[in-house]
Amino acid sequence: MAYGDLKDRIKESPISLVISNFMPLKRSGSSLVGLCPFHADSKPSMTVTDSKGMFKCFACGAGGDHIRFVMDYKKIEFVEALRECAQILGLPFDELQKETKKNPKVEMAIRVLNASLKLYEKVASAAPKEFTEFLEKRKLTQESVDKWHLGFAPGNNALYHYLDSIPGADGDFARKTAMEIGIVRHNEDRNSYYDFFRDRVMFPIHDHSGQIRGYTGRAVHADQKQKYFNSSESFAFDKKSILFGFYFAKTAIRNNDRAILVEGNMDVIMMHQYGFTETIATMGTTLSDQSVRLLTNMTKNIFFGMDNDLAGKKAMQKYNADFMAIGVLPKLLSFAPAKDPDEFLLAHGRLALMERMETAPILLNTLIDEVIPEKIPENTEVKLNALQRVFELVSPLKEHLSATERIVEAAKRLGLRSDSETILSDYKTHLSRSKERTLALQPKAVPLEEKEILLETEAEARNLHLQNKSQEPVPMTKSERLFLREILCHPEFLTHLNENEILALIGQDEVKKLVQWLVKIYREIDDSEYVAFVRDQILYGDYSKEIVDLGTDALSSHGNRLNEKVVERLLKDYKKALQMDLLKTRRKILVERQKSEPSQTEIDLILSEISKLDKEILSLKDSP
Repeated sequence: MAYGDLKDRIKESPISLVISNFMPLKRSGSSLVGLCPFHADSKPSMTVTDSKGMFKCFACGAGGDHIRFVMDYKKIEFVEALRECAQILGLPFDELQKETKKNPKVEMAIRVLNASLKLYEKVASAAPKEFTEFLEKRKLTQESVDKWHLGFAPGNNALYHYLDSIPGADGDFARKTAMEIGIVRHNEDRNSYYDFFRDRVMFPIHDHSGQIRGYTGRAVHADQKQKYFNSSESFAFDKKSILFGFYFAKTAIRNNDRAILVEGNMDVIMMHQYGFTETIATMGTTLSDQSVRLLTNMTKNIFFGMDNDLAGKKAMQKYNADFMAIGVLPKLLSFAPAKDPDEFLLAHGRLALMERMETAPILLNTLIDEVIPEKIPENTEVKLNALQRVFELVSPLKEHLSATERIVEAAKRLGLRSDSETILSDYKTHLSRSKERTLALQPKAVPLEEKEILLETEAEARNLHLQNKSQEPVPMTKSERLFLREILCHPEFLTHLNENEILALIGQDEVKKLVQWLVKIYREIDDSEYVAFVRDQILYGDYSKEIVDLGTDALSSHGNRLNEKVVERLLKDYKKALQMDLLKTRRKILVERQKSEPSQTEIDLILSEISKLDKEILSLKDSP
């Protein structure tokens, strides 16, 4: 890739990701501010605007883009600044330099891959039985098929025949390139050529810029030996540098401030189909340093959703150490008793997975819990062995406070009598004796979280509002909380609501008030005004702290639109959950009344009402 192309890739990323590696930034409205490093600045006078990809100091006049900042800050030349930005953003600078569009070999590989994509999509559009049966079995929508460019490779060597029809030197070059990237193979015994992918559902693998680089082929016949296999590694396909689905997920990762890492192509596609568009997967059993840096430059909220089997657990432990080495503690997103997210979503739906994400534990804590037995043994040697395993689990954190606190706590749980200083001294000895892990990534300061900082005027208004509250309202139910967060993040729900029906299912007055306001205002404003209007309403509209906290957090994740089918399906789930909470709340009130009623007649009436509610609750549980 030429320098100009690399520069474009860098400028596609938020400029704050680059600048925050050198200095702290603070949120101020739609921009960020910081002390200008180019003059003696005593109060923040430098503004950083991601939407424009620019920084500007209004005191000394310094300004420019990502690369200009690094050049001026480090006093280096253009090419060195390109390299620095590429390293910060996880872009393979050295490899991208080599991979120039002027390279005819690379150009031909791209042409061959794009031709194969059109061929496989065309075959799939004719609805071959194997392809349609696969879609029906896996519950894939047409939107997903179109988004991911799913196709079908026929068994008649159609790709080779097409390439063989290209005349002259161009055809020779195309066939030779197809052989080099492994999409066409040669049978020496028969001296014939054949397509590598035959009778398979085809999952294109896009690089982080959206260009197709290879495929995963999925078997459709019982006698096909390997269920899944990927394109061969080549100059066009380096699987360790690619996260499957990243091209489709990168905007959602930034907007939602989280990334979900799963195991396979189908898991990614199903997660996106259900609205979790911040999901990606590795292209093998390893996660490259480049990928770790890329993700952590975008968010510090990493969720692991690997398969619930031995291989999945091993992969999570390995990836967990990679992220811990740069100070990030991923969370465990469990799908148990389902094997994987695909199975879980088909069985339980989006709402259930959102609830699990809200309570997802830090994976390191879970691994430590597994090491420490429920019944602490009397044998001191067994206790010390368990502590050594804790040392190994936390060692990627080195001597960080998050490691030492866990070690001291683990020693207490194990009933070891040594003081904290002795325990930590043993841990330091363990670190010194361990092999130092070879890492291209170095720990760095975590940038300030955007959503933790409000404008001073907003904070003052919020504090004043909270001081004037004379009484805390009835808290929201879990379903009301999830539903309100969903419609704040995805206001497209508002166009599908039956207002009276929904309001009848909401018991909390503030939630009801805010939903009514949202339905009214959403018809009157442009999408570009939505966040500002709703934020002001939440901050200045006399709402409780619970609503303010939930609302400001939800608005920080606003951005992705869900398709109509997903909205309709989710709305049905939310209605059921809200109705269930309403019935349970009514039952709870009746139970409390029953305890205080002196009259046996009134008690009998209340018990009769409770019995009716129990039947309604049971009927609702059993409903589809």
